[in-house]
Amino acid sequence: MKIVCIIQARISSSRLPAKILLPGYDKPLLLHLIERLEKSKLINDVVVATSNNPLDDLIFDLCTLKKIKVFRGNLNNLLDRYYKCAKIYKADHVVRITSDCPLIDPKIIDKMIKKYLSLKNIDFLSNTHPPTFPDGFDIEIFKFSALQKAFRNAKKSYEKEHVTPFIWDNPKNFRLFNYSLKNDNLYKQYRLTLDYKEDFFVIWSIFNKLYRRKRFFELKHIIKFLKKNPKILKNNHLIKVNWYMNHYKSLKTISNKDFKKIN
Repeated sequence: MKIVCIIQARISSSRLPAKILLPGYDKPLLLHLIERLEKSKLINDVVVATSNNPLDDLIFDLCTLKKIKVFRGNLNNLLDRYYKCAKIYKADHVVRITSDCPLIDPKIIDKMIKKYLSLKNIDFLSNTHPPTFPDGFDIEIFKFSALQKAFRNAKKSYEKEHVTPFIWDNPKNFRLFNYSLKNDNLYKQYRLTLDYKEDFFVIWSIFNKLYRRKRFFELKHIIKFLKKNPKILKNNHLIKVNWYMNHYKSLKTISNKDFKKIN
């Protein structure tokens, strides 16, 4: 059994171009993300899946220089890119992480993987249906067979652009579970993703303080730091800017009732 973590990454972000190469204390945020993911005890491979767009040569060259596994594929069809990457790296199970989550906590990922593997009848586990963690801690785990079905059957543009909607928008065909914190309200209080310049200020502040003091820190350390330094949270007005939260109504079948809640 092989668990492969695939990070989707590109330079051409419309709101904050080249955001994943912005500095986080001593290195680009993409390298911080990879460093954190490599601390997982259950992930077998970490692969950066970027595009064939010439702009993404920067990502490819950085990964090659640092001897990080990297795959190049379709720029806009993320489903195609993920499927072909997972196939090449012979994944049985895929952990999907986006590159705008440089603070992701590998201990949370391992807890989710353990729960995922303990469930016999499961195709997909996430912490986003509904969101139960701060934005920027989005994790999806799914079978390669589920990804393959999506690749072969997805027709709509958003299904191809966002990788997993075909899976979680078809609860009759896939067994879906959602992982939650005991305190589900954290996602309403903190935004820890990287999409706007205000987000970068928050993330840079966290790395500048916590990473300098201790190379590895967890979500609980981040929350403690932010509670002591509330003035850092200059992106609070963006908390509701969340793709999953803003697209529920437009999806054909998805509802929170289709997901079995576990913790």
